[in-house]
Amino acid sequence: MSIIIANIISIISCTMMVLIGLIKNKNKILVSQCVQFTLMGVSHYLLGGMGGVIATVVSIIRNVVFFKFKASVALKLLFVALSVVLSLGTVTLNPITWLPILATSLFTWIIDTEDIIKFKWVMIITVCMWFVYDAYHLNFISAAFDAFTVVSTGYSIYQIKKGDKEKA
Repeated sequence: MSIIIANIISIISCTMMVLIGLIKNKNKILVSQCVQFTLMGVSHYLLGGMGGVIATVVSIIRNVVFFKFKASVALKLLFVALSVVLSLGTVTLNPITWLPILATSLFTWIIDTEDIIKFKWVMIITVCMWFVYDAYHLNFISAAFDAFTVVSTGYSIYQIKKGDKEKA
């Protein structure tokens, strides 16, 4: 029963994730991600993916803090360290279990970039990491939506570049 509930929650969360890929404003992306991460964290918990739970909780806290405060190197390092330390008891030597932590750390590191194209490319890279993690944990709905998110984010990059060319 928990697998069914997790997948229903995952569908809602994943639909949000794909739609977030279309947003062109970084602050709106970060706020929307907080809601989406909460749902995804519940889904990961129900499916036993504790590395995913920790990564989503740290991501929510990170987004709230960076929405209110400037993302300094010290704060970035704090959130990367927090992700790693909290995950030590839940991840294994299997590199796939570290992908959420790596994705969260990479996203944390570039979160303050003003370059929306760079920001979105890192979104694509980190979502690809989540794709592998989700597929490994048999969260096929999330894995499929990860792929859709890569497409929507790529489309958003195309639209932004197309708009820039038209302005020139």
